[in-house]
Amino acid sequence: MSEKQVRKKNKRCYYSDYVNHAIRFYLSTPEGLKVEGKKKADVSNWMAVQSVFYSLPDADRELLTAVYSRHYRLSEAVRLYCLENKIDEKAEGDLWTLIAKTGAVIARRRGLI
Repeated sequence: MSEKQVRKKNKRCYYSDYVNHAIRFYLSTPEGLKVEGKKKADVSNWMAVQSVFYSLPDADRELLTAVYSRHYRLSEAVRLYCLENKIDEKAEGDLWTLIAKTGAVIARRRGLI
């Protein structure tokens, strides 16, 4: 089964929760502190997210940071962000596409796919 077929069937990829956790860990850990004393997996996650975030345009990075910095489930965070910023359904779909593509790149960088 291809990745698209899995995503279509489950509406989420198997690595989504892992990547979402890695992004939130990256955003909650200041760069100055790095990840000293953390587990090797946490360090690898942090570095993977950092490299992907640095490759994104500033607007995309700021958008993802605004959504992932909220302490809600991702679906709630996206919905609230869109409501607060008066974003229409098409733009909300574009945001979900950005989240999915960024997650896939991070998952590839970590060797999950």
